[in-house]
Amino acid sequence: MLKSFASVQLISDISAKCIRSSLRNIPSSVRVQLESSDCFRVPDFPEIRGHIPSTHGQMVQGLLDEESLTLYASCTVHGEPTARQVACMLDVTLYGPFELSEELGSWLQEYDIFLQDPQTCHLDVRYCNPQRLSSDDMGSCPMLVQFVARSSGRIHLQAIAEGPNLLDMLDNNVDLEESPQPRSIRTTLKRHQKQALTFMLRREQERHFDTRQPSIWEAIDTDYSRHFLNRVSNADQLEEPRQFYGGIIADPMGFGKTLTMIALVGSDSESLNVNTTFLDMMDVDEDDPDVATTLIVVPPPLLDTWEEQLAEHVHDGQLSFHRHHGKSRLSKTEDIGRVNILLTTYHTVSADWKTGKSVGQSPLFSVRWRRIILDEAHVIRNGNSGMAKAACSLNARFRWAVTGTPIQNRLGDLASLLKFTRVHPYDDTKRFDADISHLWKSGDNGEAIKRLKRLAVCLLLRRPKQTVCLPPRQDMRCCIEFTRAERDEYDKIRRQAITRIDEALDQDSEVVRSGVYVNVLQQIESLRLFCNMGLHYHSRHEQWNLKRGTDWSSVAQHDFDLRREMGPIICFICFGTIDLTDTLLHDPTTKHSFSRCMKLTCSECLQKLEPPGRLLECGHNPPCPSAFVSLSSIAIDGTEIVPSAPARPIGLPSKVAALVEDIKNISSDLKCVVFSSWRLTLDIVAAGLEQAGIRSIRFDGKVPQKGRQTVVDRFRNDADVQVMLLTLNCGAAGLTLTVASRAYLIEPHWNPSLEEQALARIHRLGQTREVTTIRFFIRDSIEEELSFRSKMSMYNRH
Repeated sequence: MLKSFASVQLISDISAKCIRSSLRNIPSSVRVQLESSDCFRVPDFPEIRGHIPSTHGQMVQGLLDEESLTLYASCTVHGEPTARQVACMLDVTLYGPFELSEELGSWLQEYDIFLQDPQTCHLDVRYCNPQRLSSDDMGSCPMLVQFVARSSGRIHLQAIAEGPNLLDMLDNNVDLEESPQPRSIRTTLKRHQKQALTFMLRREQERHFDTRQPSIWEAIDTDYSRHFLNRVSNADQLEEPRQFYGGIIADPMGFGKTLTMIALVGSDSESLNVNTTFLDMMDVDEDDPDVATTLIVVPPPLLDTWEEQLAEHVHDGQLSFHRHHGKSRLSKTEDIGRVNILLTTYHTVSADWKTGKSVGQSPLFSVRWRRIILDEAHVIRNGNSGMAKAACSLNARFRWAVTGTPIQNRLGDLASLLKFTRVHPYDDTKRFDADISHLWKSGDNGEAIKRLKRLAVCLLLRRPKQTVCLPPRQDMRCCIEFTRAERDEYDKIRRQAITRIDEALDQDSEVVRSGVYVNVLQQIESLRLFCNMGLHYHSRHEQWNLKRGTDWSSVAQHDFDLRREMGPIICFICFGTIDLTDTLLHDPTTKHSFSRCMKLTCSECLQKLEPPGRLLECGHNPPCPSAFVSLSSIAIDGTEIVPSAPARPIGLPSKVAALVEDIKNISSDLKCVVFSSWRLTLDIVAAGLEQAGIRSIRFDGKVPQKGRQTVVDRFRNDADVQVMLLTLNCGAAGLTLTVASRAYLIEPHWNPSLEEQALARIHRLGQTREVTTIRFFIRDSIEEELSFRSKMSMYNRH
């Protein structure tokens, strides 16, 4: 908190004008930045310039010249929003030292400026309006957030300033030409999609070292010889480097990457005869015959999404596709050539690869595909996993990896994608480590980033978010105060948690000490859950304590999920990682081993043991108990214990009450999505919405895969259903929910990338309304600390 600052608000209704060079609609209210006494700009709309009349110019310049002041300005547009020039009113919020408030109030009165009570809070400071209430004691001034909440009777929202993103260093916003619209594609491609198509078509062409296209290698001719220079590392060699075709599409979420990849297939289908027979497509000089088919590999939950997208965007009869999964697997190689697209899953590829290695070739590994597309390609980031090895073993002419997060936990994640795309020489992980990762780990970040950028520009396409013309998005945070009863109970649980952790740390036994990690996780979860559930927490907590007992097998799954929420878990045999994103890859037959001391053995390492699949001891003496765990989304959504009677006389928890109140105050035709890590929280939210007469629908791990599209369709089409309640791991990937324009995140998560993936479900192509996202947190609680640490982890984990 800025303890030495006080807020002086509000200089209201300064008349001004907005002048713009394009006809893009302006929202009714936007944030602006004052640049001079007569000029302001709109950061979210660079084409707009604002003009302040001379009657206010001297006063505005005086405020700008006072270095101790921080100014926040907003603009409310009046008149026709599509006109070239529109009238507007400026509101300016002043933040400055408490000692300056009396002098500032008097100075503003000389300009006939009378400060208004605040309606918005930008900084967590005390409120002092010297023209209304004079005070010599800053401590007697109310907190601004509390004052706003009391005066408005509604929750108070603070704007979130967008911070840096490490993935932004991969941005290469080159102004590419636009490829023509493929005739087979029904949906008109956006400009950025046609540019992506140009990038991909160029990457699939035969390349020469003397072209102007970005390349890792440069041919240098001398009087005596020709040698080849690696532009990334500046190493050279005499042997001509082998070519690779394809690359990585890493645009942020919401760019319509699925449609773009469909358009790529549609582009080459026009030059290929769909009715060509299998024999016509065989190349006898190849070990595997060529087919004109594109293989698309996706996580299981996205099979339906891809089929829906193909049906929506492709003209009837233009691109044929088949699902190679479960009972619909193709058994004959000849059948592959009869379709343009074969859809399958990472699990199917992995299973067929293992089968093909031992009992003859699978159809997937018996041909050379025209193209392979890996969707959500970051799932193969562990290059040692069987899934990654299987994907890399597929044979294809063109290879594409599609992911909005090519680097999730470490630079090595990108190395796995380079291995799949066969980017020479960086398909060799050791070479990537030597040329790039080693520099980063040794602290030479500047050179590592330079080399990474030089590599990325040759094969990776990632554009800034501003490339896509989407409606404005406001990211807000909402600070909630506990009631007195909730605060007393929270502090009691916090003291108990500290005592239990201290007692565990004081133990001499190695086995007992190994349980400290579990104990810490459990206490953290208790505090986080109380922030959501308030006084409803105890009915759940007491039942869970009864269930836990001393049997590790009964609680291992729960504690594994808690640990996975906090970040990647490393297998202590192969050093591969597992985190929340792997929930997409859940296979009910796959089990991992997890010990009470937090040691993980992944399923693939377990299968290499003798006998295969047995539990592996952790190495402690005596060994800590171990149990099998899975990646099931049902497990991670929460336990099966439901708090009794959410609508008890104690009322709704403060956080849930604030959420329900905010939804009540918006238009009933404005749809919302609500995310939480736990089904338990959503149970209480659902009860609160029902009490308020607001209809909602659920989407969590309990919804079977076959029924998920039905839930989404009902939310889109049923006007009476205003709210969708989603668990974070189910709603963070693969869904398009642009029918909603307001998203709530009930609690902060350890992984801010997962938060952004979830909130991006509503801010993507197809959205027509201005979007608001709201993140809740409890003041002076573990949630404030968690929110800070999760943001810092984004910058330190690589």
